[in-house]
Amino acid sequence: MSESRRPSSGGGNRRAAGVRRTPSGKSAKGGAGKGSSRSGSSKSTGSAKGTSRTASKGASGARTGAAATTSAASASSAKRPTSRTSVSARHAGAAPKGAGTGRGKKVAATNFLNYPRAGRKNPWRWIPSLRMIVGAMALFVLAGLGFAVWLYNDTEVPEPSDFALAQTSRVYFADGETEMGQFSEINRTELPADEIPDNIKQAVVASEDSSFYENRGVSPRGIVRAFVNNLQGGARQGGSTITMQYVERYYTGTETSYVGKAKEAIMALKADQELSKDEILSRYLNTIYFGRGAYGVQEASQAYFDKDASELTDAEAALLVAVIPSPSTYDPANDPEKSTQLWDRVITRQVAEEQMTPAEADALEFPQTVEPNSENSLGGTNGYLLSQVRNELIAEGFTEDEINTGGFTIVSTIDPAIQENTVQAVENLPEDRPENNRVGTVTMDPSTGAIRGMYGGADYVTQAQNDATQSRMQAGSIFKTFTLIAALEDGYPLDSRWDGDSPKTFRGGWTVKNFNDVDYGRVTLEKATTNSINTAYAEANLEVGPERTRETAVSLGLPEKTPGLTDDAANVLGSASPTVAEMAEVYGSIASGGVHRDSYVVQSVTRPDGSSRYEHETTDTQGMDEEVAINATVALQGPPTQGSARDLQNVMGGRPVAGKTGTSESFRSAWFVGFTPQLVTAVGMFQPTADGTGEESLTPFGGEQNITGGTFPTQIWGDIMSTSLEGEEYLDFPEEVQLDNETQERSYVPPPTQEPEPTRAPEPTEEEPSEEPTTEEPTTEEPTTEEPTTEEPEPTEEPTTEEPEPTEQPPSEEPPADEEPPADQPTEEPPADEEGGEEEADAGLPEVEDLLPGEGQGLGGDREGRDGGRGGD
Repeated sequence: MSESRRPSSGGGNRRAAGVRRTPSGKSAKGGAGKGSSRSGSSKSTGSAKGTSRTASKGASGARTGAAATTSAASASSAKRPTSRTSVSARHAGAAPKGAGTGRGKKVAATNFLNYPRAGRKNPWRWIPSLRMIVGAMALFVLAGLGFAVWLYNDTEVPEPSDFALAQTSRVYFADGETEMGQFSEINRTELPADEIPDNIKQAVVASEDSSFYENRGVSPRGIVRAFVNNLQGGARQGGSTITMQYVERYYTGTETSYVGKAKEAIMALKADQELSKDEILSRYLNTIYFGRGAYGVQEASQAYFDKDASELTDAEAALLVAVIPSPSTYDPANDPEKSTQLWDRVITRQVAEEQMTPAEADALEFPQTVEPNSENSLGGTNGYLLSQVRNELIAEGFTEDEINTGGFTIVSTIDPAIQENTVQAVENLPEDRPENNRVGTVTMDPSTGAIRGMYGGADYVTQAQNDATQSRMQAGSIFKTFTLIAALEDGYPLDSRWDGDSPKTFRGGWTVKNFNDVDYGRVTLEKATTNSINTAYAEANLEVGPERTRETAVSLGLPEKTPGLTDDAANVLGSASPTVAEMAEVYGSIASGGVHRDSYVVQSVTRPDGSSRYEHETTDTQGMDEEVAINATVALQGPPTQGSARDLQNVMGGRPVAGKTGTSESFRSAWFVGFTPQLVTAVGMFQPTADGTGEESLTPFGGEQNITGGTFPTQIWGDIMSTSLEGEEYLDFPEEVQLDNETQERSYVPPPTQEPEPTRAPEPTEEEPSEEPTTEEPTTEEPTTEEPTTEEPEPTEEPTTEEPEPTEQPPSEEPPADEEPPADQPTEEPPADEEGGEEEADAGLPEVEDLLPGEGQGLGGDREGRDGGRGGD
């Protein structure tokens, strides 16, 4: 064996040393593992393959003394391991010279973040390494710190003069140009720190921020508490200290987000660094809003106690602090009970902070405040509109302070022309109208729910209650519309017939009367609507179920908690007491084809910088089927054309109108609610009692002895609508449609009080739903047999000319109790004329027969007893 093989078999020390530097032969894929020989083995070719590369490059400085052939053999064997290490090279790049890639060794990263991860197979190579995660977090922290430092240096603490003193919110009509008014005159007088009394400073610290003198402008505990509360869905809190509340005024309430609160916190930190605690407290008390248009403690002292701040007593100072969280709500003039509770809370905290002794606290009495001065901007009829705008904004989440100081541009839905027409229509009433006669009106667009006009009273300053949105009055016969719709939905067509005679006693002893006990005989549902026949509608209500009448009213938008809204049978006669605005919204659902839309008065709110703060979005709810709404509208066209509101034909110039009049028991309220395809208007008139706790009968005026819905309410409605629709297209209502469910017949059989057979004969020819075919058949046969016999003897006994008189006379006596009058249209008109003659105020009988039960009118003692004599009031 040649000498060149000996080193590979472990014979030479220097060669052996070179072999040990190579990677272990345990790795099958490391490039040197396969041929690694055991100690002393001279036959293994693997040994040569595994050691030739390291022998030629790893044994530096060793003297081999090998022949040329041996060197050639070593060079030849060195090429083979190179191809085996190429597998590792593909995974981890080129291996360093003289180093193997044995099993268990980590592959070196190819970039700083080691992404994708070296030496890992899919999908693990795409999962971020710990190095990458830590690096990203460090980068985020550094960026945050840098931003905080920049924001801190860039933030300036505002001076009191920098606050939103001139940020008055202005309200405009729907055109966006005509100003309706503004909410508050902002009054503020700054006092030097040494002129603000200590008693109010102490009360503010005790009530708003007991840690004021210790904290650094922010309260971490308060912020965490507010954050947890907000996550739990509670009222949004800011965790504000007095310092944060001070700087918050700089943003005029616009910064409600967490980012905004962060800005305030940084400003508060800087303010605490730059200003003394006494200066911060003084600035706060000079800029805070106390209500009544007063900013700062000096103006607040004047507004509440008519004195300077330096003269405030401890009790008065505590009250001013008590109203700070919500000045308008907690004002003693608005809620004395709540303001008393909060005043006591401030005193209790002052005792806890040892600002006064318990004995001193017990000696304090709740202070008396002066009457608030109503803002001039709320005077007149526009004051009701501005108040309604404010109330709607508060319902949408705005605060009083934000509304007063936000500098908003508020666009309402009120059309200036329609509003002018509305005010003028009420002013057109006779001059002898009683002073306590009250009128409320609402005009709205049924396609959107937007209120276009409103009359809540003559002057908001002298009477703050809005007669359109707040005052309630008995509905009267305008409630029959809900029974009409319920009957249509339950399958009773407009030509279904009902008994319209009066008086009429139903099951349970319920007695109903028409006005002046007029008998109409059997009438269609449409005719009962036109003439507002009490007895016919009472029968229909019992047939469909009083609960259906109530459900229909609610489905069309009437609040479920409306006073007097019950499932009693008398609900059809209007025992409930809604507001005018509610009835306009409900009838708007009919006008829009059964789609209910909430009424609203605020269209948009824009911030001073032009950004949108609020935009109304209309929500549609299908209150009833469109075809039912069409047929209901067909029936409701009767009162304005042939019924109690027929005078509108002259006023509206032939424009199609649908609507219903209503008059409550003892003429305590009078209504007309009607619509065209474009607009719906509700008008209500009532007269409160002297103490304002109820309603009294409307005092006659303007030549009308009885004020009914067909008189002045209809007149006001016509004046508003005729002028507001001038120049608008004449639109017709859809014609009556055949409903798929028109299969019902009247099944209720009232107790027989008279013998109806002789007068029921003509009924089958008049499309009467047959109640009992077996009884009707003999009835039709008897007249036919009796008529010939009566005709034959009469000619023999008396002249032929006398025969018609006896034959006509009996029908004229019996029809009032039966159906002969309704069979002949002309015979129905005379009662209407007679009624109109006796009751001129009603412009026809259909209106006063709307009267509710009680006091000898409408329903009998049964209803009166159940309602405690109030007749559903």
